[in-house]
Amino acid sequence: MNNSTIAAIATPIGSGGIGIIRISGQKAVSIAASLFQRSHLASNVLSENSIGKHLGLTDRFKSHHFYHGFIVHPETGLVLDEVLLTVMKAPHSYTREDIVEINTHSGRVVMGAVLASVLRQGARLADPGEFTKRAFINGRIDLIQAEAVVDIINAKTDEALKMATRLIMGGLGKQVESIRESLVHVLASFEAAIDFPEEAEEIIEAESTREHIQSQAINVLKKLIEQYDDSHAVRDGLKLVIVGRPNVGKSSLMNCLIQKDRAIVTSVPGTTRDYIEEHLSIEGIPVIITDTAGIQETKDPVEVIGVQKAREYMEPHLNAKSFLHTRSGEENIGGINFDIYSESDSHRTMQSQVKRA
Repeated sequence: MNNSTIAAIATPIGSGGIGIIRISGQKAVSIAASLFQRSHLASNVLSENSIGKHLGLTDRFKSHHFYHGFIVHPETGLVLDEVLLTVMKAPHSYTREDIVEINTHSGRVVMGAVLASVLRQGARLADPGEFTKRAFINGRIDLIQAEAVVDIINAKTDEALKMATRLIMGGLGKQVESIRESLVHVLASFEAAIDFPEEAEEIIEAESTREHIQSQAINVLKKLIEQYDDSHAVRDGLKLVIVGRPNVGKSSLMNCLIQKDRAIVTSVPGTTRDYIEEHLSIEGIPVIITDTAGIQETKDPVEVIGVQKAREYMEPHLNAKSFLHTRSGEENIGGINFDIYSESDSHRTMQSQVKRA
């Protein structure tokens, strides 16, 4: 276990109702006690002898309890903020270390002052992700659950949140552990057969061993691999790029898909001079949809820039999950014609479209 005590602001920086400074490590409780006072004086300054004394010794803090009081400057006794102090003692905490969370008012100055006081008392500033790293190192969560913490924070849709929640509850980890246990069982059988060769045929029956590996490991792994694309799409989202020549309905299609007038639509070719990105959710999957400038040879200097930017945007995005290639409506009056290119053929087909235009 790491002997250092770490601290950091655990909530987004900015003005708001509540901000949290988190402290984790062996000295977390004693550091909090040295700054915390349950009563304050009318002068807004506490005497040095009164700081941390009203509550008593650090062992008087009960685990998983809230304490109302004030954080004071360790040297001047100046009251920094009225707070709620939460104590969670090891091993029943996120990091399996002693944790104290100081709930302050959320403001850059006040939170910075409280954090500075905590660091002055012996804690060090936590590295990015270090609380979760300690939770992993101390066996509180596995690596899959650690990644799920990030997925929950970054979830863009309800479906993404549900998937991340299943991961953090250990669903995938239990499946992986089950596969590991089944293979360890097979390995133990082989090792026993090596140690007792005269009984090898009784210990290992080839067909049943093969069936065991197939059903308990290979089939489960295949199913997990098959689910990867769907889970990846839910977590990271898809990219949908609308491309085509000018005035064939790209911007109209964009507005229709996002249900608002985001892109300018006119009868004048070349209206769109830059690419436009919008986010939407389709059946729980986050999608980034992009409208691009019409691709054609032109002498208009502004439109030339727009076409060039469209090409520059398309090249690195040729691995987008799909393209909508809009075509002229002359072949089918009254509607917008478009071709859909998947990731597998976007490199081949769309690259040729870019070069020809």
